Amino acid sequence: MKLRELAAALGAPFKGDPETEVASCSSMKNAVKGSLIYLEDEKLLGSAQKCGASAVIAPPGINAGLTVITAERPSLVFARAVSILHPQEKPAGKRHPSAAIDPTAKIGEGSDVGPFVSVGAGSVIGRGARLHAGAAIGQNVTVGDGCVIFPNAVVHSGSKIGDRTVIHAGCVIGGDGFRFVPDKNGAQVKFPHVGTVRIGSDVEIGANSCIDRAVLDETVIGDGVKIDNLVQIGHNCVIGNNTVIAGCAGISGSVRIGRNVVIGGQAGIRDHVTIGDNVMIAAKSGVVGDLEKPGVYAGLPAVPISEWRRQAAAISRGPETLKRLAKLEKRPTKPL
Repeated sequence: MKLRELAAALGAPFKGDPETEVASCSSMKNAVKGSLIYLEDEKLLGSAQKCGASAVIAPPGINAGLTVITAERPSLVFARAVSILHPQEKPAGKRHPSAAIDPTAKIGEGSDVGPFVSVGAGSVIGRGARLHAGAAIGQNVTVGDGCVIFPNAVVHSGSKIGDRTVIHAGCVIGGDGFRFVPDKNGAQVKFPHVGTVRIGSDVEIGANSCIDRAVLDETVIGDGVKIDNLVQIGHNCVIGNNTVIAGCAGISGSVRIGRNVVIGGQAGIRDHVTIGDNVMIAAKSGVVGDLEKPGVYAGLPAVPISEWRRQAAAISRGPETLKRLAKLEKRPTKPL
């Protein structure tokens, strides 16, 4: 693709030879002629100039000495360039003979159904979807247009998934939540889960993550939510639009999370907590109470990060403080 064509597709201005051929996106380390790279930090300008790439996406005002596509946010525009120069295979309406599709299920026009996929009674798969090998779709499931469900993911009965959502390998959507009630002898009696899961559009759910169905109502994942690998989301949670959850985070049941929230890796959130819009929770934090005000929180229990930093500094001084205290205790006291 010529540079002028790529720049037009990206809606970004450029400087340099419009006929420059750009064939692929690359890191600086592996760039060759025909590569497109991106540069956000001027400290890497020298590396960009030496790497052999044919073009670079860079912020305004940086003179890279290369053919440049100008962007305020180079990584964002580069991500779009990757989609253009490295397009994913489009569905072509293929249906593998080993797929088990109930006669009452509906498969949308142009959707691919891979080997050993199962689609249960009454389920509806939208147009242009891709169900990869071994995906299991239960009964009365709705999967929107353009969705991708990767190998061995399971979508249990009654779940609803919006358009263009991506569910990676090994995910379990709509499994029973974790709720048991002890009887008089202490035996744990399972509380039946008869609710559903509703997932919005443009959601991405990483490999081996689990989203439990509600006890009675719905577990809700809003539009644009991005969930990393190995994330657990309990029953009856509601997660607002465009929230991002990093790997190995655990969210207990009935948690309410607002919009544009960022949850760091291995963070844990106890049940029935409310987290407001625009909250950021640092990795490994433990949320045990409501966090309603926008801001960054860290620690166990999670507190505003400025407070957590003071706590961490005090803990780091702990050994020295104990030594000083021991010396003070040994000093003889003067009689009054």
